[in-house]
Amino acid sequence: MHTVGTLRRAAAVLWSLVLTWAIAALVAASLAPRARRLLSARLARSTTDALGLRMRVTGAVPTGDDRPRLYVANHVSWLDIYALGAWWPARFVAKMETASWPLAGTIARRFDALFIVRGSFRDAARVKARVAAALAAGDSVVVFPEATTTDGTRLERFHPALFEAAIEAGAVVQPVALRYRKPDGSPCPAAAFVGDDTFAASLCRVLREPAIQVDVHVGPALSPAGWTRRELAARSQTAVAAALGLHPAVVKPPYPLRPRRIAPAA
Repeated sequence: MHTVGTLRRAAAVLWSLVLTWAIAALVAASLAPRARRLLSARLARSTTDALGLRMRVTGAVPTGDDRPRLYVANHVSWLDIYALGAWWPARFVAKMETASWPLAGTIARRFDALFIVRGSFRDAARVKARVAAALAAGDSVVVFPEATTTDGTRLERFHPALFEAAIEAGAVVQPVALRYRKPDGSPCPAAAFVGDDTFAASLCRVLREPAIQVDVHVGPALSPAGWTRRELAARSQTAVAAALGLHPAVVKPPYPLRPRRIAPAA
């Protein structure tokens, strides 16, 4: 019976992905940006339903506030994109390899993902400029500043480069903490997508779970005014670590803050 249920969910997920791919390939480009964001969110909700994800969003959820935001979240899995995309019409910063993935690559490209070469300072500067332009144009953008995934029991330091985009655009920074649980409330390791894991193996693990609870906790919005990018990164990392209830020993210290330059007197 469990196998039958898994196969049904697998079929539902495959149908959702193929439908999303078809709509992305045939329809998305003809829509205005705002309509494209709303369509992307609607399709993400369909996929989370097919995957059996049960969403719970808490904290300082922005309601009735259409200001563009830089959402910064810890990164556990490819599921993160669907979990966040189902709630907020936004563009995502994704690793460059995603652009060439079957199905997912087309979906990401047609829904205006911003691709970055991980580990390249030069490319980080290019993407920072594009994120700043997107925020200035009224789009919200989701980034995963750890630049890698973890199993959710620890937190890597937040890289500060893309926080500069919020400073340049004057956009709000919104820390977000993601946690995956089993129906009984215990951690769900099946959701993690780390190391040399493959998408197929990860998807099979997810489908074998009866259900997965996704806790999305939204931290207080941070104004970029008067802060450096390293300070914003450190404050966001601290907010996410606190929301996850992580012990300081499993949270990598943020980048050291640089002394502020004091302008010489006239």
